[in-house]
Amino acid sequence: MIMMRQSFELSLIDNAAATLAGIKVGNLYNYRFSSFSDCKEKIGCVNEQLNKKGVYIKLLNYKDDFYLLYVYRKSELCRILAQNNVKVFLALHGYRHPEDEGMAVDFLAERIGSDKEFPHEIGVFLGYPLGDILGFIRNRGENCKYCGIWKVYCDEISSLKYFKKIERCRSIYLKVFNSGRSIYDMTVKSV
Repeated sequence: MIMMRQSFELSLIDNAAATLAGIKVGNLYNYRFSSFSDCKEKIGCVNEQLNKKGVYIKLLNYKDDFYLLYVYRKSELCRILAQNNVKVFLALHGYRHPEDEGMAVDFLAERIGSDKEFPHEIGVFLGYPLGDILGFIRNRGENCKYCGIWKVYCDEISSLKYFKKIERCRSIYLKVFNSGRSIYDMTVKSV
């Protein structure tokens, strides 16, 4: 059981280090749990620790033994969702109360579970610039200036710097975690 927990924590470091470090609002990734109850148990244990620092893990969807996890900083997501242009954008995609973090994340999970096409507004929840999200939608994923963590349509220079910062963070966090530091100690507390 300890080995499995460590494996899940390692996946968090590998896929969401920038969120744990407070650099990025959220990350999304698939993880293979042995069962739904195993998923709930492990997420519950880690949430018990990380919620104290403002970081939350939410199961958005699952199929067979693959579970789509959303790791996010609640306060940062609330700040983004409070922006007028974001509220208007999400309302156009069916979000009734886009400024309400809990309701917005739950509706995103519904959209992921029911839509044939992956909901492009997920970029808001991952901290992507709204201009790049709109560019992706308008261009149907084509004609971007650069393809990194997301497809860049607007500020390529800032995005490239940000991508490098995220990759450096991931590398450092993996090294520190593998040297024995706990995920709780490595998670920066939200202010």
